[in-house]
Amino acid sequence: MNMSTTELILKFDPNTIEHLGISLYSKLPSVISELISNSWDADSDEINIDFRDQGEIKEIYYSDDGMGMTFSELNEKYLLIGRNRRRQGASLTPKGRSAIGKKGLGKLAVFGICNEVEICTVKDGIENRFSMHIKDIKSASSNSYKPKIISHNIPVQKNNGTEIWLRDVKRKSKFSTSDIAHGLSKKFLIFDALRVELRHNGVDPLEISNELKYDGFLKQFEWEFPKVEFGVEYKNWDKIKGKIFTLDTPVKDTEMKGIYLTSRGKIVNVADFYGLRDTDQFHSYVTGYLEIDFIDEVDEDLISTDRHSLNWEHDVTKELQTYLQKIIRKIGGEWKIKRARLKQENIEKKSQIDILKWQSGMPTYERELSQKIINPILENSDISVDESERIISNVIDKFDNKVFKDYASKIADNIDPEHIGKFLDLLNDWKAIEAKQISDLALARIEVITKFEEHLNMDTKEVPTLHNFLKKFSWLLDPRILEFRDEVTYSKLLSESFLESDQPPENKRIDFLCSNALGGVLYVIEIKRSKYKVDQKALEQAWEYQHFLKDKFATGSGFSTVVCYVVGGEKSSDSKFQSKLQTYEKSGEVFVKTYRELLEQSKQYHREFIDMYDQIKK
Repeated sequence: MNMSTTELILKFDPNTIEHLGISLYSKLPSVISELISNSWDADSDEINIDFRDQGEIKEIYYSDDGMGMTFSELNEKYLLIGRNRRRQGASLTPKGRSAIGKKGLGKLAVFGICNEVEICTVKDGIENRFSMHIKDIKSASSNSYKPKIISHNIPVQKNNGTEIWLRDVKRKSKFSTSDIAHGLSKKFLIFDALRVELRHNGVDPLEISNELKYDGFLKQFEWEFPKVEFGVEYKNWDKIKGKIFTLDTPVKDTEMKGIYLTSRGKIVNVADFYGLRDTDQFHSYVTGYLEIDFIDEVDEDLISTDRHSLNWEHDVTKELQTYLQKIIRKIGGEWKIKRARLKQENIEKKSQIDILKWQSGMPTYERELSQKIINPILENSDISVDESERIISNVIDKFDNKVFKDYASKIADNIDPEHIGKFLDLLNDWKAIEAKQISDLALARIEVITKFEEHLNMDTKEVPTLHNFLKKFSWLLDPRILEFRDEVTYSKLLSESFLESDQPPENKRIDFLCSNALGGVLYVIEIKRSKYKVDQKALEQAWEYQHFLKDKFATGSGFSTVVCYVVGGEKSSDSKFQSKLQTYEKSGEVFVKTYRELLEQSKQYHREFIDMYDQIKK
């Protein structure tokens, strides 16, 4: 008997088995998808797969009702690695299906998950059965391997079809048919024409559908292709079919985030954004499949062996990539508008806030500013309807406030639109926190003011009580005071500014010497008893202090202005005193304050902050 009709021969390079079988196909759905592709090309209408695990022993039983293979077809087609069936004129099946198989490598896929495979195929009532073991293939002495023949051209009463047993499956965990079905659904768009049913240990049948990949997805908006609105400049625009969806919530399945590409019903590129950076919020909400069957009509093979990606360096794929980027950008823009409108409608239903009506009565500039602030909040999918309603209500309530409007304008001009809502929220929180802190400080100071008032009512002496009290709480004299120096003398001041200087005839003592927060003004503070009546003598003494410091000290110390304050119980009613005080105050050199005036000034100053905080709380 002729050798070619009695032996099966697998011809290969040993490295081929390792690189294209074990290494390339290590995941179960990828392996099963290769078997399904073969069944599709064999015109199968139904496939049954049983995943069996009994303890550590695991195997997979696979059967289809395709046309089957003769012994010679097994040798000349199935066992010939690298056979390109399309170049041999088999691009269409007898039923008219576009063939998926192309590279002739799928038969090696099984060795990525198991060590032994047994195949039984029936065609026209003739059965052929054989088995292969990866260990024997690797140890073959030549570049060919002879599978073990179990039955050869045996007449049987069976329908056409093929059965495959994958034995010694390299897997520790139990099979999950739901996970496998979900994974297979992502790889095909053919399950409306091919029925595939999975079982686990012969029970719990589960049928795969094209829609299974979207299980648990709450679709919100949809774009169907081909679509003229995306432009007709790209020559293949009308050959692209499919749907792109955006969801109500972010896509949880990371494998489904992006756009899949398929050809002849099977993926040729996993979900991707095709060169666009996926930092925009939109990228977390979009998924879908586009059919690009024309990619299989190109003479060069542009599909990777594992069918996870195309070769994007070819002119054909570069043009496709440009169009896909255009589609994604346009859908992303439309998605933001659609989401914003939907959220706006929900806000109006919930809170009766008519944003468009509110904006319609504004001048152009204010309307544009309000849109720059509010639109990003409406478009931001991370901000719920309730949060958006609260933030937008705040914006509307405060929009007449110039300070708020200035802050909001700066935020709109300088902050990433996705973060505007958060910044507006922080702005409100910050103002409330700041006001609370100021109020707490003010309340503490009111207690000091109350104690100060007690000292005044008791006619407390200048030294040491009032002196020490004002030294500790210098803000009572002026809230702007920054630096505070207690009981300094002429000689000390002169020695600080001038190495050599004539001492004044009388080395006078100044009660307090202070500077303000801006550092340009030097304050001289002279304090008297709480019942002391400030007269002309005290006024002249204050002027002398002011004149000395301005003439001898201020210029060398960097102060542009020197002001002297005298603080006492009351002011003299003498006309000469009043006239001279008016002259000094007009010149800005000397001022007289009573303790009561300081007291009322402090109360009023801090009361404003308390009132502001109370208003914000409301």
